[in-house]
Amino acid sequence: MINNHLIMDCMEMQQLKARYDEAKEKGCSSGMEAAREAYRKLSEKIEGRGKSYTNVYRLYVDAAEHGNEYIDLHDVVWDKDVEALISSLRENGIEYFTFSSTWSSAVQTAWLFTENGCTLEGLVKINGQSRAFGSNEYEKIPAYLFAVH
Repeated sequence: MINNHLIMDCMEMQQLKARYDEAKEKGCSSGMEAAREAYRKLSEKIEGRGKSYTNVYRLYVDAAEHGNEYIDLHDVVWDKDVEALISSLRENGIEYFTFSSTWSSAVQTAWLFTENGCTLEGLVKINGQSRAFGSNEYEKIPAYLFAVH
């Protein structure tokens, strides 16, 4: 089951961003500063949970901001980092993730995921990192769906 802190910290961060935007729209510098200070405190709390949590948190926030159901690994994942990454996902209750990296070694990385206890479930469409031309919608891209065991 997903780490409750991930959900709560992500929701709190979204609320802080909304408070900041609202204060900015009203031209309220004290409201903007209060939101900034709350952001700093939340960031410290997140970092205080450890490197493993912080890395997964960032991936979780990225997924939420892009409207994806699962964490997506879209950048290069170095071979030496796979074991620690999968352990971090496991520790934080992540049961599924997508892998949409188009780097030349992506197939080898996918194989390393399976060697570290993940199962390739199939292919899915997710929201990519870029917005479609002339739209606020993210481009749909293919990704491998993995289950973490």
